[in-house]
Amino acid sequence: MTPALLVLAIKITSAASAGSGDLTLAQLLACHDSAVGGPALRAVQRQEYRISIEEGGATLRGRYRATRDGRTRIDVFADSIRVFSEGWDGQHGWELPQGAAAPTPTSSPATAALWHGLAQPGHLWTLADMKRNGHAVALAGRETIEATSYYVVMLTLSDGFRIWYLLDPTTCLIVRKRDFRAFHPNLDRQQKWIESVFDEFRTEHGITRPYRERSVDRATGKTLSTTRVLAIELEPRFDPATMTPRPDVSAPMPP
Repeated sequence: MTPALLVLAIKITSAASAGSGDLTLAQLLACHDSAVGGPALRAVQRQEYRISIEEGGATLRGRYRATRDGRTRIDVFADSIRVFSEGWDGQHGWELPQGAAAPTPTSSPATAALWHGLAQPGHLWTLADMKRNGHAVALAGRETIEATSYYVVMLTLSDGFRIWYLLDPTTCLIVRKRDFRAFHPNLDRQQKWIESVFDEFRTEHGITRPYRERSVDRATGKTLSTTRVLAIELEPRFDPATMTPRPDVSAPMPP
C-alpha cells in the first residue's frame, strides 16, 4: 500500500461510526444490487452512452460504448466532429486522434484507466458482481458527511487498483467514489486523489443509474469535470468493427 493509500485507509477507519456494523458486507452488496437493478443490468450485452463533458471552460460531446465480452470505445466530439477516440479491445488499449492515419497503442497508465472504467461497477456490473469477476470487495466502515453516515466499500481490482465507494445508507446507491490516479494519463501522468460525486439518478428499463458525475480534486476542491448523460441505449446495433480503431469512424455524433 502506498503512503497515500495508507493515509486514506486510516482516515476511513477513524471516521467509522459506532453503527458501522448495521449491515454486513453481504447484506450491503445485496441491497446495492437490488437498488440498481442488478438482474436487468446483467442481461445487457452491450450499451451506448451519449454524454456531455464540461471541462476547462469547454463543453464536448462523447459516445461511450461497452460490451460484456470486454471491449470499450470512447469517441469525443467538438462541434459534432470527432476529435479523439480511444478504446480497449479486450487485450490492448489504443488511441486515435483526429487526422491520424492509424491508431497507436495507449500508454500503460491510459490502458489501465480504460480497463478500470470497464471492469468496475456502473456500466455493466454492480458491486455484487465484483468478487465473481476476480476482484476483492471489503467493507471499510462508515463516513459521515453532512449528517449522513455513508457505508464505505473498498474495491481492489485484480490488477491491484483500489477504489473507495460511499453508499447511501437509505438507498444503497453509490453516491461518491474516490481513487488515486492521473485524471488524464495521456496528457499528465501526475496522480492525485479524485472524488466523483454522483446524482440525478433515474431508472430506465429496470436499471437505476446516475445521470450526472462531478469529478473533484480532493486536495484543492477544484472541479475537474462535470459529465452529464444525455441518453443511454441498450443493445445498440452497430458493426462490431466499430469497436476497433478504424480511422474512418468520423461521422457526426447523433443528436
